[in-house]
Amino acid sequence: MTRAERLERAAARAKAALETQRKALAQIQAAQHDEERKALTKRRLLVGTLVEQAGLFALSDTVLTGLFAALSGLVTTPDPVACLESLLTDVGDHPGTSVPGCVHRADGVAPAVPV
Repeated sequence: MTRAERLERAAARAKAALETQRKALAQIQAAQHDEERKALTKRRLLVGTLVEQAGLFALSDTVLTGLFAALSGLVTTPDPVACLESLLTDVGDHPGTSVPGCVHRADGVAPAVPV
């Protein structure tokens, strides 16, 4: 057997091994994709169940779309639950009073005039 024939056989073996590895990688990636899909399906089911338990199924699809669009701004908030709770907290029966930490106009400053 000549050197060229040995090299040709070695190249053929390497190509076969490479093809085997490609197939194994494809199977592993398919399994990973399947696991990701299962996790996403499980998460969607959980969120849907929470929506149902909260009574939000009574709202129309349009209202739910708007509600979730408004809530999406909370994703980047460090503590979204506390932020939302603070926004929904009733400040009492004193209309016109400021919430602690909010600025109010100083004495002698005219109210804004609508344009």
